[in-house]
Order: sequence, then C-alpha cells, then structure tokens
Amino acid sequence: MNHQNVCPALQGHPWERSLCFTGHRPEKLPPGNALTALTEALHYYIEYALRLGFTHFLTGAADGIDYLAAECLFSLRSSYPEIVVIGVQPCQDYEDFFRVRGYSLPHLHQMQKQADKWLTLPGSWRHRSVFFRRNCLMVDNASGIIAVCSEGRSGSMQTLQYARQRGLAICRLYPVGPPGPYPAPAEWPVERRGF
Repeated sequence: MNHQNVCPALQGHPWERSLCFTGHRPEKLPPGNALTALTEALHYYIEYALRLGFTHFLTGAADGIDYLAAECLFSLRSSYPEIVVIGVQPCQDYEDFFRVRGYSLPHLHQMQKQADKWLTLPGSWRHRSVFFRRNCLMVDNASGIIAVCSEGRSGSMQTLQYARQRGLAICRLYPVGPPGPYPAPAEWPVERRGF
C-alpha cells in the first residue's frame, strides 16, 4: 500500500493499526428502532476491529455516523484503554456548517472534547472540496475503513470507492436492514473485504 499522502500532523502514526469511518449524516439515516439496530451493528463491528488489532480511529467529525462511531469509541475506552480517537475537522468554520445544516453542535463539541487528537484543516465549508480532502486524508492514514452508506452518489460512497482503490480492508454496513424485526448486530447486512 502506498502511503505517500501522509499528513505531517500524523507523522509516525501507526497506519497499519488505524481505521477510519465514513457514513451518512442524520438526514440519510433511518429513524427510531431502525437507527438503534444500525447503531448496535456499528458498535459490533467497531469492537470486532478492536479485536483485529485496530487501535487508532480517524473520524471526520460529522454529525451522523461519525458521531455515532465516536460515541461508541468513547464508551469502549474503559474496556479498551488502547483506543486513540483522532478527529479530522475539514475546515476552520465548521461550526457555521453545523448551524446552517441544523446539525447538533453539542455532538461536535463532545467529539472535540473527548478526542485524543484533533486536526483542523484549512479552508471554508463553502468550498465543497474541503470534505473530499478530509476524507482522502483519513483514508491515506488508515489501513481499514468502516463505511455506512447506501448505493448512489454521496460523499460517503466516494470515500468508500477511494478506500477500495487504496486497498484498505473494508467493512461496509448498509444503513437500512431488512424490515423488522431487526437482525442481531452480527447479522446486519454487510459487505466485508479483508475485515
């Protein structure tokens, strides 16, 4: 795997034990019990990644899947003290983006407060390329990815495709499971390669 795009702030970072996340924001996630079931499946695969030896987790600090993954990691620290959570904020005016989109600022602040390391990239959210740049940085500094995305055009699907090109181990959860009753986390619809 070619790691020529390593971020200087992550120099010496153990990419072989690093996993990143990509996934939909709240408006593309299912509601109610379906979201609870999806969150349980996400938790299951995060613990599975820990058992595989992943210790460093890069989150793009978005509301939705990034927040749910970070929240899970924070809750697992007592059982897995080796967890290192790295937040990668795509731009300097990210709080404005949260306000404009109606996302939860308390979620962002919780991630900022509890992350072990926080990177803030230059630029403004009004330039859409900042999100792609952040996603590429995370993929370039990881050897695995957990993606929660459906088919179709999205930043999450674009990130998953980039991770495939880079040869990362992949665990892709589909955001919507079969009609209830919802399957156990280990039986949630998933695509895996090297994971």
